[in-house]
Amino acid sequence: MKRSRILPLSLALILLVSSATAQSADWQAVKNIPPGTKIKLTLKHGRTFGHCEFEGATDDALDCYLPHLGLRSYPRENVRAVSLVHNGVKIGLAVGAGLGAVSGAVKPQPGLGRGGSALVSGVLLGVVGTAFGAVLNPFFHGKTIYRSP
Repeated sequence: MKRSRILPLSLALILLVSSATAQSADWQAVKNIPPGTKIKLTLKHGRTFGHCEFEGATDDALDCYLPHLGLRSYPRENVRAVSLVHNGVKIGLAVGAGLGAVSGAVKPQPGLGRGGSALVSGVLLGVVGTAFGAVLNPFFHGKTIYRSP
C-alpha cells in the first residue's frame, strides 16, 4: 500500500521541481533571446493577444514586433512573463499527416492500395491539421523563460 503512494508523490515532486526551474526571475534570460524569435508576452497591466517577434531587450524594456501593430516597447515593470512559442502550424501539419498516413495504411481505400491510401489520407488530414494549428496557435505557448518576481 505504501509503495503505491510513493510513486505518484515522487512524480508530483519531480514535476514541481522541473516547473520551478523552468520559470526564471532572471531578466538576463530575456536579453539572451535571439532577435526574430516568436514569444508570448504576458503583461501585468494591459492585454496582448497572440505572439510577437522578439526584437531585443534592455535593462528597462522589451521590444517586440506585432504583425498588425508594428514595433512595440514594453517597460520591464509591466512584463509579468515571457514564454517561447511552439509553431502550431507545423505541429498541426505533422500530427494531421501522421494520423492520416496511419489511418490510410490501416484501412486502405479500394483501388488505391495501402501506400496510396496512406498518401492521400496523410495529405488531406495534414491540411486539416495545419488549419487547426493556425487557429489554435495563439492560445498555446511553450517554456516560460521569465516570470516577474
